Amino acid sequence: MSYTCTFPRSLTRGSACAVAVLAALGLALTQLAVADDDLARPQALASAGPSAPENIGAYPRHENHPTKKWVARLRSEPMSYELQHWACYHESHAPQAVALEGQIGMTVPSGANWYSNGFFNFALDDQEGRNFAVKAVRAIDSGERASCEFLWELPQAWVRVRFLVVPGRFPLFCAITQYPKGEQVPVLRLRLACYPGGYFRDGLRVARTPVRVVRVGERPELDPVKESSVMLYDEKYDLGVEGSEGGCGALVVADGVGRSSLDIGSYGCFWNLEAKPGIKELRLAFWDGLRMKNADLVPCLEAEFAAAAPYLVALDFNPLMFRESSVAGTLGELEKLIAETQDSAAEAEALRGLQARLAELRPRVTGATVDLEAEDEYLQALQQLDKLLWQLRMKWVFAD
Repeated sequence: MSYTCTFPRSLTRGSACAVAVLAALGLALTQLAVADDDLARPQALASAGPSAPENIGAYPRHENHPTKKWVARLRSEPMSYELQHWACYHESHAPQAVALEGQIGMTVPSGANWYSNGFFNFALDDQEGRNFAVKAVRAIDSGERASCEFLWELPQAWVRVRFLVVPGRFPLFCAITQYPKGEQVPVLRLRLACYPGGYFRDGLRVARTPVRVVRVGERPELDPVKESSVMLYDEKYDLGVEGSEGGCGALVVADGVGRSSLDIGSYGCFWNLEAKPGIKELRLAFWDGLRMKNADLVPCLEAEFAAAAPYLVALDFNPLMFRESSVAGTLGELEKLIAETQDSAAEAEALRGLQARLAELRPRVTGATVDLEAEDEYLQALQQLDKLLWQLRMKWVFAD
């Protein structure tokens, strides 16, 4: 078990010193009696990075080609999620790639339901995103929430897919945003893949919207406004039957949706969404890992959808660390510590350099276009700022 210790600004030097010493000794702190609300709040953690290269083996038409995989983890309570992107990067595809099973898979909290090898797939007009190499997979926020993003560049636009979890809430929130390179806005399309309960080829799959029940073999067009949520489960393989993990659900903000349809098979189920002309962003929420019998899942998700819908509309997916108030708070604490700490000239000089560089980069990371190089450098500068803050806190703690 590991613990993250954050110094609230209300700590006295003596109490901060005690915490620092305990942390340095690696003691398992199960309780920390500090009068600060920040330590009592639930915390969430995001991490992301590439996995070791793998050989795909005997995959048809890609035999023994090299693949690359990225994994993003969003840890929270009551539910954590793990997402992955993997694709074939054989030289025959250069400079692009081929996502063989889909673009983004969900591997946790369930091995079933939202497809682990590619539940989330997008296209711009008729160009599928799965045929383009991912440009970045990054962890963004940790703390009061956890978020990550997957970023692609297509000929018509950049596409950013952000996922976010909030302590105390079950769903995985999502926003997919396109940044067109010209005046023309491509039509954004999504195909969401699900295997309710498990990978059963003879299932009795069911999709339930607010106005109908859709069964195996049916492919109805949905009313984007009245049917903005879907529950998916299996009537033959209810929770616990031959390893079934129970059903799942999803919700979309209806305002941006122009067309919606379902394709329910005995194996895979698909929800197809098409944005209205000119729309650059769609927002969704996903539920998985609830492990409920169908009879309990339906009322549970009805309540979840009702609570999540207005929250999703109001949610700000922009990284917390990019916000001016967040950066200003860190800079303010650094300046205060420099003023109160002896022999801090080197830290003061480092702070001035970081301050200047952040100011230069900020217009490039908050605009209406994607500047991946600037975003990477901005994130690195913020990490250096946090490292500097930690160093100063330690110097201040142990100063005479």
